[in-house]
Amino acid sequence: MNSTITFFSKLTHWKEVLLLISPIISLLISMQAAILGLIILIGLDLLTGISRTLNEWGIKPNPLKKIFWKSIKSYLLRKTWRKAYEYGFGIVVVAVFETLILGSTSISLMDRNFSITELAIIIPSVIEVWSIFENLENISKRNILKRLIYLMPKGAQKFFIKDKHEL
Repeated sequence: MNSTITFFSKLTHWKEVLLLISPIISLLISMQAAILGLIILIGLDLLTGISRTLNEWGIKPNPLKKIFWKSIKSYLLRKTWRKAYEYGFGIVVVAVFETLILGSTSISLMDRNFSITELAIIIPSVIEVWSIFENLENISKRNILKRLIYLMPKGAQKFFIKDKHEL
């Protein structure tokens, strides 16, 4: 008890900052697998995007050739880094909002409870998966996800199908 009183009576600015961010850090650490999964998906999207560009330009994917490296444009790499930065920043903002303002909040989707921060990781992950399959569709002219849409409930299909006559 005495050590607790001593700790709070001798609070420095660094201790205050650490006390402020510790709930946020603990929330993000508890979701490290989901965050790592998002990072892997961003990397896979980058690789499939490079493959897509190579395929569009008719260049064989051989990293030992100079033309391979010339086909990779720096502005597209910057877009990937910007996207990763924005996802990360958005996740941290949502974690701060949930931890310090809302408290522990859960949202029930598909018979499962998710925190708002988990949804902030899941939504970009779904976007990245869709982007990866679009890149693969451009290369192979087939998209497995678009074929699986018809297995979804009719209400969910409308988010993925542009023309109502396709239902």
